[in-house]
Amino acid sequence: MRALPAIESFGAMQQLLSDLARDMGFRHFAMIHHDDLADRKSWHVDIRNYPAAIADRIIGKRLDRRDPVIRGCAFAESAFVWSDLHRIITLDRHDRARLVFGAGEGLDNGVTVPCWSLGDCLGSCTFAGMMSGVDAGAHLGAIQLIGIFGFQHARRLARGDPAPSPPPRLNPRPRDCVMLAGRGLSNKEIARALALRPRTVDGYLTEARELFDAHDRTELVISAVLAGEVGLHELRRRQPE
Repeated sequence: MRALPAIESFGAMQQLLSDLARDMGFRHFAMIHHDDLADRKSWHVDIRNYPAAIADRIIGKRLDRRDPVIRGCAFAESAFVWSDLHRIITLDRHDRARLVFGAGEGLDNGVTVPCWSLGDCLGSCTFAGMMSGVDAGAHLGAIQLIGIFGFQHARRLARGDPAPSPPPRLNPRPRDCVMLAGRGLSNKEIARALALRPRTVDGYLTEARELFDAHDRTELVISAVLAGEVGLHELRRRQPE
C-alpha cells in the first residue's frame, strides 16, 4: 500500500508483484484483464510472469475464457484458493486436464482474486506456483488486498489516469421514465404508470438520450446505470399488487 503511489509504470508494477510473490513464497503471478489478450488494447492490464507454455495455451491459443480459474472468477465473491475451485464451479474433465497441465508447468495450487469494476471488463490478480512448505490459504487476506488495490492502480496506469468528469444528472421525471424503460415498459405504459401524456414521455426520454449521448433505449438505460442515476434493483419489474 505504501509502495503503490510511487508506481508510475507497468515495469515498476511488475517488479512490485515479483517482490510480493517471492515474499509470500510463490514463483508466478498474473494481473490481467479477462479479455482477448492476444489482441492487446491500450487499456488492457496484462502484467505476468507465467511460464511460456501457459501463456501460449491460455493467451496465444485464446483459451482464457474456458480456463477454470478465469471462469471461477465470474462466480467467486472474493479471493479463492485453486484447490477450492470445485466449490465454486462444476469442474469437468477438460477443466481438470487444464489444471493438471498447469501444475506440470509449475502452476500448482495458487490464489486468485476477482477484480470487478462497474462498466469494465472483469480482471484478476493471481499468485501461484508455491515454493516448498507454503500454505496458499494463509495468504488469502493479503492477496485480496493486493489484488483489489493493485488492480485499481494498474487500471489507472493503463488508461492514463484521466481526470474524472462529473456524471450527467437526470431530472426526477426523466429519471422515472428511464427506470421504467429499463423494466421493459413501452412509452404508453410509462405514461399510464406516471399519469403523463405519451408525448411528454417521448420528450423526457429524448432529453435523457441527449444527456447521455445514447442512440437507443438499451444504451440509455446502461448509461444511466453506469452513471449511478438508476440502480440495478430498480430495474426489476414488480408484480402487480
